[in-house]
Amino acid sequence: GLQVQAKDGSWLDVPCDFGNLIVNIGDMLQEASGHYFPSTTHRVVNPDGADMTKSRISLPLFLHPRPDVVLSERHTAGSYLQERLRELGVI
Repeated sequence: GLQVQAKDGSWLDVPCDFGNLIVNIGDMLQEASGHYFPSTTHRVVNPDGADMTKSRISLPLFLHPRPDVVLSERHTAGSYLQERLRELGVI
């Protein structure tokens, strides 16, 4: 199932209860919200026990604003993307 990483580095299971809707926030929305909405490091692992038989639906949706959109005093969407790509060693 879905797990999120806590500040201490441990992994926490996200409950898979009927009717739940989980929204993972990305880095750009974190920047645009002044860090009000934190970006979460997350992963998906095969669950154990009774959770192994529960169904989940995953619907990823990735949105990216135009490069000139202002995210914060420090960044436009374009400058933020360039910084992140440099940090990841992509460019």
